[in-house]
Amino acid sequence: MEYDLPRIRERIQYIETCLSRLETLRALPEESFQSDFRNIEAAKHLLQTAIEAMMDIASHIAARRRLGTPREGADVFRRLAEVGLLPAERVPVYVRMVRFRNLVVHLYHEVDAGRIYEILHTGLDDFRQFIAEIWAIVHQP
Repeated sequence: MEYDLPRIRERIQYIETCLSRLETLRALPEESFQSDFRNIEAAKHLLQTAIEAMMDIASHIAARRRLGTPREGADVFRRLAEVGLLPAERVPVYVRMVRFRNLVVHLYHEVDAGRIYEILHTGLDDFRQFIAEIWAIVHQP
């Protein structure tokens, strides 16, 4: 079993680019952030696609490990934790992230700008933690 490291690296680089752009939005005062729809829409898109990149990476690892096809997007994180590849305590975080992504995709009109601003200030390190966990998985002997 070999991982497609260029594919994983490409998606991690995409997440890191999103994080850099999200950091720029995070630097804005809340009033400035919320007063310009472009900030809100950019943050939604960047968060959504970064989470999708996480799901792609996790799905790739699960497929290479022959862990079966997940029933829903968040299941892939549960499966990786079940076999000891991801820490079990991180699964609820990743499940919440997938739920947020689903909200942005399917119920986009219900996404609250204040919630997005909160994620910018409390949730970006979750992406960094995921990246570190993935590097640890793919570099296991």
